[in-house]
Amino acid sequence: MADHCEQTMRNLSGYIDRELSDADVRKVKAHLDDCPPCEKVFEFQAELKRLVRKECCTDDAPARLREWVRQLATEKPKPAG
Repeated sequence: MADHCEQTMRNLSGYIDRELSDADVRKVKAHLDDCPPCEKVFEFQAELKRLVRKECCTDDAPARLREWVRQLATEKPKPAG
């Protein structure tokens, strides 16, 4: 069971963020349904992410920062050396 717990903990963030394949979602869900300690970790992490999104991410990034990110995203990498 410990191996299943470790695998579930590795996939937990992806599960919460809905980034896993359907097969992996089923595996994580099945494990959480049968493992109360892992389910408690899941509930804590899910609630923490919800609170962070709600309380900490409500402000828009400053225009200067948005422009800087936009420029970085469009620049071609420069060769090293």
